[in-house]
Amino acid sequence: MAWRAPDNLRFYIQEARLVSINLGSSRPSVDVALHALPRRYRKLRAIHPLRLALFNEYCQEWTEDFVPCVSLGEEDEDKETGERFTVPCPPFYQIPPISLARADSLKRLFTWIDLLPLETVRRTVHLLYPETKAWSFASDADDTDHKIFKCITWSRLVDHDGERHYRGAMSIFVQPPWVLSVRDLELFCERQSFFGSSSSSSTENFHERPTTPHERLWYKLWDCCITRSSPWFVVSTYTHWVFGVFSNGWTAAFVSPVYSYDSHDPSVLQLLLFWLCSAMGFPGGWVVPEVRIEPAYPNQHLTASVSDLAVGPLIRQHLPSGMDTTRSASFDSI
Repeated sequence: MAWRAPDNLRFYIQEARLVSINLGSSRPSVDVALHALPRRYRKLRAIHPLRLALFNEYCQEWTEDFVPCVSLGEEDEDKETGERFTVPCPPFYQIPPISLARADSLKRLFTWIDLLPLETVRRTVHLLYPETKAWSFASDADDTDHKIFKCITWSRLVDHDGERHYRGAMSIFVQPPWVLSVRDLELFCERQSFFGSSSSSSTENFHERPTTPHERLWYKLWDCCITRSSPWFVVSTYTHWVFGVFSNGWTAAFVSPVYSYDSHDPSVLQLLLFWLCSAMGFPGGWVVPEVRIEPAYPNQHLTASVSDLAVGPLIRQHLPSGMDTTRSASFDSI
């Protein structure tokens, strides 16, 4: 007899793996780079990779501590909202597979990501934290890179100065695997420094110097995240996933290794859930390490402060008794 996912949510999140994507026999002919070049206004200086074993351990422990293994008495689908678990997990769970068109364009690739892992994580978060019912994944408006780059943000509508706008907590940036290769992602996740903005070279040479795909991706993400006042992010080609966050002063970033779509111990669903709950400032989440001698970013460039998400002190305040509150510092090898 198959279970419903909420009958043992922990086991489901741990065992369910993303299905293999159908990219089709041909790939679109795309020879376009992101429109993101070095600029002096960016404060990004260093990328710090997170250690695989420790990051996996933290994610696994968080899942054990905060995702229940007892029945929640809920169905796979919320009949009122239509939210549901969509990632199959045979033979244990009775979640039917979804038939999707082959992902031979960015639009169709985005549909695979939205309807499978993101829909499942949305249902999971709303079950675990009912107070997040107003939060959901909202697709951002297309920009100059819309042919090869798409963003969807975990956000909610808020009232501010008589106007309604979205406040985001985490963004998922999507690029097709035929544009962003596994090697590009591996280079993206390596320890590296950005010293261009402090260069004494002329502005013209600075703006026109050669850039690599992974450098352009960092520039693009920094701009997108700071515009949304949301330092937490995920990069995905569906076939591969990376999880990252910028420091409080936006001068550094911490980034996970590259995970495959069928990753296990932890699964992509585990990682997504863990990273989203960390971005929301929920108990036990990952805490962004402090960067010494980091200047605060000018307030006029932000529409909301990082503290709006209660990332640091709130997490430490609500950690279970005995949980090591300094573990996050061990993830970087500074």
